[in-house]
Formats: sequence, structure tokens, C-alpha cells
Amino acid sequence: MKKISDDIAYALDKCAEALSINELSRVTGVRIELLRRFITRKTRSVRGETWDKIYPVLRPYLAGSEPTQAKIPVRIGRAYRRHSELIEMFSDQKILLDAFDMLDDEQKNAFLTELAEKAENGRPTVSSALTPAENQLMGGFLALDDEARSALLARILEVATAEVRNRRTQLF
Repeated sequence: MKKISDDIAYALDKCAEALSINELSRVTGVRIELLRRFITRKTRSVRGETWDKIYPVLRPYLAGSEPTQAKIPVRIGRAYRRHSELIEMFSDQKILLDAFDMLDDEQKNAFLTELAEKAENGRPTVSSALTPAENQLMGGFLALDDEARSALLARILEVATAEVRNRRTQLF
């Protein structure tokens, strides 16, 4: 058990400000409610395994740690979206949406045009969690047979992976 001192509570608060409490929870694997209890000091101690998860992320924010700047990984693309309609999708649909999000507008339009030609009877879905372009993409994707879905997914992943690699080289 690790006692939550003022320094630890302050560092948790600063870390949550920098990353957001949702992102801190996602990175550490610790529940949001538990992190809030630590920050507000409603809980006075942290279990050892929980501390082991939090400490690597928290270390740059602790007073007395090495004076290097906190290196937060640069996010490429949008953060994870939580919505009941997205949770109900199968994994290929989620992967397709993430890959589609990596593309620039020109590439998105090209994929939507190609998909409209392949899936003539595909109508856009009406999900409130998706943008109009994503609804159009999902409608066409669901209208395809399994083999065509796999081919489209592989192709969009190839293009999205190249785009992410390109963006990474521009960062450093």
C-alpha cells in the first residue's frame, strides 16, 4: 500500500489536466472513479498493483523527480469515441472507421466513390455517433459480401498505414 501524499495528489491532478482523466484511465488501466478518488483524496492509500500502473505515467509530474519535460506521446488521429452504437459494431467496422479517420479529405472522397460503385444498393446508415461520410462508408461496407469487405478493409488499412507513417515522419 502506498499512502497518497500531497505531492502525489498534486501530481495526479496535473497529469489529469495534461492528459484528461479519461486518457489517464485508458493509459494506466485504472478506473476513472478510482482516479477521481485519488485526486480528491477520498481514498488515502493506493494498492501496490494500482500504484505500479499509475507511477510510470505520474513520474514526470512528481515533485523531486528528474527535471526533464514530460514527454506525452503525440496523438495521431482522434481519441477513442465512446458511444453505445459504436460499442455494438463488430471489429471490422471499428477498424474501418479508425482507418478512414486517418485519411485526408481527398482520399476519403476517393474511397467513398469507389465504395458507391461497388455497392450499388448500399444506403448510408443512420447512426448518430457517425459523421455523414462515415455513415455513407458504413452503409456501403455493410452492403458488400464478406470477400469484398475483406478486400476493401485491407486496401484502406494499407493506405491509412502509409498516411500514419507519413505523419510520423513529419513530427520528428
